[in-house]
Amino acid sequence: MSTAFDEPTDTTTPPTTSQPVVTLLAPLPTAAPGETRGERLAAAAQRRAAARARDLTALLRDRPDLAGVHAPADFAVDAVRWCA
Repeated sequence: MSTAFDEPTDTTTPPTTSQPVVTLLAPLPTAAPGETRGERLAAAAQRRAAARARDLTALLRDRPDLAGVHAPADFAVDAVRWCA
């Protein structure tokens, strides 16, 4: 059985149906021997948090006019700066 997630979808041509276009940028990670589901979920959460902090820092670096708009975002960016 084939699903939409088996192969990357070509986004250079417009789709002929109303189905969403899905592009996979990297293969999904597989479980390491002896790794539990909880460990995989914790690792995935850490990767998402790191990516969110990286993207938030880049956004506020590129758009300084957004500083002060959302206090938790300012706090997160300051925390990243102090850890660097």
